[in-house]
Amino acid sequence: MSTTNGILLSHLPSSHSFITVGNGHTIPITCRGESILPTSASNFLLSNVLVVPSLVRNLLSIRQFTRDNNCSIEFDALGFSVKDILTNRMMLCCNSAGDLYTLPATPPAPQAHLAISTDLWHHRLGHPGSSAIDVLRNNNFIHCNKAPNTICHSCQLGKHVCLPFSYSRSSTSRPFELIHCDVWTSPVASVAGAQYYLVLLDDFTHFCWTFTLVRKSEVATHIASFCNLAQNQFNLAVKTFQADNRKEFVNTALATLFTSRGILLRLSCPYTSPTKWQG
Repeated sequence: MSTTNGILLSHLPSSHSFITVGNGHTIPITCRGESILPTSASNFLLSNVLVVPSLVRNLLSIRQFTRDNNCSIEFDALGFSVKDILTNRMMLCCNSAGDLYTLPATPPAPQAHLAISTDLWHHRLGHPGSSAIDVLRNNNFIHCNKAPNTICHSCQLGKHVCLPFSYSRSSTSRPFELIHCDVWTSPVASVAGAQYYLVLLDDFTHFCWTFTLVRKSEVATHIASFCNLAQNQFNLAVKTFQADNRKEFVNTALATLFTSRGILLRLSCPYTSPTKWQG
């Protein structure tokens, strides 16, 4: 009887669901199967192994063991010996200390997963993400020391989807010299029915204006009002707008407005991440 099913080589149908121990209590059996008992001298067959997780120690039936392996066992004060019945050859000799006759622990066979470095496992498993390595380690599928992950050069080359952006040295010297603008779509409409938001951010002051929109076609009206606000309240003209290539910014109404006021429209490169600004 074993406390774990990890030693089973095959699983068999179980005819009993529990065993009875010395104090009369019953302990459940989870499964049954066949296994091999490896020793330094020979491997012995175990044909009927009961898996009982509640046991304190693994137990071996002498009668079942001798029948399975066609052998005899002799006990003395120092230990026991296992002999082949046909040839009387000594198959195993063990010295036992204490009150029980115990089999010596057999060193585990060499395994392929002896790596202890997280980075080494990362390379062996085909460069998975750190979260995948954590799942494998937490479930004891691999054994490695938990260490801070370093940046993998191969992952940077093989997994990136675009070239990194170069550092921007663009700067402004006064308010309204460059206005970044974008339209955000809300998944839920407001009480007034507005589902879009026009955001204007001044590159120099980082001051932000937000306008609610029911339709995206209202962008041109709000930008025209914003230009008038800058001129009348701050006595400053907007010089440049920075936007993406969407139709709410690239249209006839805004093109006419920008041309009449001498305003430049800068568009970000298509299929890139949102425009980044720096003060």
